[in-house]
Amino acid sequence: MSDLLITRRNLAIRTGALALTGLLPPLVKAEETLPVVYYARKATPEAFIEIFDRLRKDLGAENRKGKVGFKLHGDEVDKNRALWKALQEHVPGSKFIECNWASGYTSGRGTTEGNYEAIVSRGIAREDLDILDRDGDYRSVQTKEGKWLKAVDVPEALFAEYGLVAVTVNFNVPTFSGYSAAVKNVGIGLAGGLGKAAVHGPGFPKDAGFHRRLAEAADATERALAGKLLFLNVMTNLDVEPLEGASVKKGTIGILGSLNMAAVDNASLDLLYGIPREERSKYPEDVKLERGFLQLENLAALGHSGRYRLVEL
Repeated sequence: MSDLLITRRNLAIRTGALALTGLLPPLVKAEETLPVVYYARKATPEAFIEIFDRLRKDLGAENRKGKVGFKLHGDEVDKNRALWKALQEHVPGSKFIECNWASGYTSGRGTTEGNYEAIVSRGIAREDLDILDRDGDYRSVQTKEGKWLKAVDVPEALFAEYGLVAVTVNFNVPTFSGYSAAVKNVGIGLAGGLGKAAVHGPGFPKDAGFHRRLAEAADATERALAGKLLFLNVMTNLDVEPLEGASVKKGTIGILGSLNMAAVDNASLDLLYGIPREERSKYPEDVKLERGFLQLENLAALGHSGRYRLVEL
């Protein structure tokens, strides 16, 4: 399933045995080159905070200047509320951050004030919320190849004001993008209203082109905000349609966190479907589009392998 599953116990057993054979240094070195994905089977506030703290330490951002933001989809703020409430209390002065809907929406969450009103109505205090489109100031982030998308507009506040952003997600499937997790919430979630419209494309088609643009935008945005991002996927109350050849899990899978968006999303899909990346690539395009596998397939083509080392807490 994962490239490597490590728990405290089996790590001790394996390293002890390997030390006797003289093979420990090369193996440990090889393992350490893979991005770590922390995994807690129970979706509790304590686990959420522990994974956040580990990632913040791994990033060297424990005492970083600038605001701390928790990116959370505005329509998901009342799901697993206890986790996010505990995390915000753990980081005094932190903000929930969100961006406006695509510019084609001229009311509701398509405007800054409408976005504030919609999210506040769900129980988030306005003073704890920052809608990043507020100043109408954006940075045009150029994509690597520009094959499907030339650039994506990201709010300037992310660059100028925030020292750390945790992209936190209630993992959701099915969605417009097949599944909603770290990659989607970087590629389109951190884009301003105009940026979202560009990623969607004219007419907002749900097709392979959208997945290509999403991957290009996610790659560009992650690179532009390098060193500022960490990713947490909360996987609870899942009820996913069966998939031929897969062993789909339901209910609560747990919490996963990484400094690598492709790694955390691949780990999430591996745990959900019980099949590795190589098997997911064999499904026909319509299945990969509906399940969201195309997100990661296109991202891999841009250099994000999605390989990882799973460390269970």
